Amino acid sequence: MKALMKTAKGPGQMSIQDIEEPSPGPGQVRVRVKWAGICGTDVHIASGEFFYYFPPLVLGHEFAGEVDEIGEGVEGVSAGDRVAVEPTKSACGQCLHCAGGNYNRCEERDIAGVVSHGAFTNYVVTRAASLHQLPDSVSLKAAALMEPLAVCVHGVTEQCTLAEGDIVLVVGPGTIGLACAQVAMASGARVIVAGTSRDSARLALVKRLGAFQTVNVEEGDLEGAVAEATGGAGVDMAIEAVGAAASVQACFEAVRKGGQILQVGLPGEPVAVDLTRLAWKEIRLAGTFGQKYSAWRKALRFLEEGKVDTEAMVSDVLPLADWEAGFRIMERGEGLKVLLEPFPL
Repeated sequence: MKALMKTAKGPGQMSIQDIEEPSPGPGQVRVRVKWAGICGTDVHIASGEFFYYFPPLVLGHEFAGEVDEIGEGVEGVSAGDRVAVEPTKSACGQCLHCAGGNYNRCEERDIAGVVSHGAFTNYVVTRAASLHQLPDSVSLKAAALMEPLAVCVHGVTEQCTLAEGDIVLVVGPGTIGLACAQVAMASGARVIVAGTSRDSARLALVKRLGAFQTVNVEEGDLEGAVAEATGGAGVDMAIEAVGAAASVQACFEAVRKGGQILQVGLPGEPVAVDLTRLAWKEIRLAGTFGQKYSAWRKALRFLEEGKVDTEAMVSDVLPLADWEAGFRIMERGEGLKVLLEPFPL
């Protein structure tokens, strides 16, 4: 079968290669990939900027498909089941984090498309526990974005405390920012989303999806908008989804005393934080990375109940053969989420 591979470390080193079809072992299943999303991490791996990956490697960790083969000892799964698939292929199962259900923190976690072969191909073999069967109301395209949605569910509702009626600021309307905004709205919050002029289409989309207000920070007054929406108190939660020093600063300025900041963006380099302001305002600063089973189940429930629309965030659908065009779209910020369809078998 054909696969999009990162063949070596460094910039580039990406090509379509022929690889053997995998077979499931005990406790595993094989999933035929229907749709796989290009993540910002994939773009950073392709450019050589991301440090944690192990080539030669088939990229792709956001995907959905159908169960194709079932390994020995697997129960409750049938061939043909439509599934969303966690990128966690395995974890040690014994460390402090695994014992507490937080296997996203496990140092030995095998992540599809990062540690071992991922979804930019026809088949992925993974542990049965990483499958989430889809109700008829959830499309495979929507399910292909369940991984970033589960990331946001974990951050917004598990790493932080969100109450109905809270006012939330999301800085950065990329896929993660818009998914965080939708999770906050689904949890009963009023959401303000901030972006730049290049984000105009994304800001318009999140407004259609129910955002209370959007602000173009190059043309509007974010501080004034927050003050007006909160009576001058500041937002209950600020979500930094860019990974930039200026966005971090904006969150510290916008959040109220006793409020929360969720850091979901990855700057890639140290960013100065005003610890005096952190202490003075009694801000709770939370980091988040990855997702776990509880977040996936809640993400699926949001999709099933129609409280979140991930398919609305799909801007481009391309065959895997056109992967270079898809990566260029993501690099330039011209679209929002690009889905790739594997080569026909």
